[in-house]
Amino acid sequence: MRIFMAERPRRTAVASLGLLLTIGFLVGTGTPSASAGPSAERCKRPSHSFVPARAEIPAIGRTVKVIQVERESSGQIGAGPVTEAGKWLMSMDPKTKPGGRQGSILLSGHTWPDGSALGNAMLDNLWAGNGIVLYTGNTRACYRINKRESYPVDDVPRRIFRTTGYEEVVIVACSGKRLGPGNWTRRTLWYATPWVPEAPTPPSTPPPSNPTPPPCLLCGILKL
Repeated sequence: MRIFMAERPRRTAVASLGLLLTIGFLVGTGTPSASAGPSAERCKRPSHSFVPARAEIPAIGRTVKVIQVERESSGQIGAGPVTEAGKWLMSMDPKTKPGGRQGSILLSGHTWPDGSALGNAMLDNLWAGNGIVLYTGNTRACYRINKRESYPVDDVPRRIFRTTGYEEVVIVACSGKRLGPGNWTRRTLWYATPWVPEAPTPPSTPPPSNPTPPPCLLCGILKL
């Protein structure tokens, strides 16, 4: 994938992010846990940066392995293996990590001409408002996609290579027209920022149906 720096949304109903992530949390690591807390608890921001082992993407119904791929000598983002197993791997640039509270965490997935890879699934199903969870063990970071953009291959914004500034996940997939192996005319990017759902507000205590009448402050004086 060379990244050196109009797609039309599908007319399908998309569940709210809170529901997507709550469902994803319960199934992303296997059997649902009886002790799993609500999504607000599961999505607390991590106290330190970490190297994720998995990426959970509820919108495509998959949890995929994350691998670290160093940049090429030219400075271009490295790509995962172009193999049957590699087409469902999420590559991560190791320069910036989730939970570090600064810079762009760069992720990428392959797009295959037969439509069978991670990049294809994201192009078909991943939109603004969806979520992604990066995790390893019990450490996780949740992100909400705020924007999806498509660029000509040579016009990808340089700002996605940030190592400072606000924390942001940037996911990249080849798109547009395929000119040859690994050679596509466009890149689609998803921009996501840290997301922590608000804890539900407990219901207020309703007033009693038969409230106790206030004391008669003048009863004794008036001999009532």
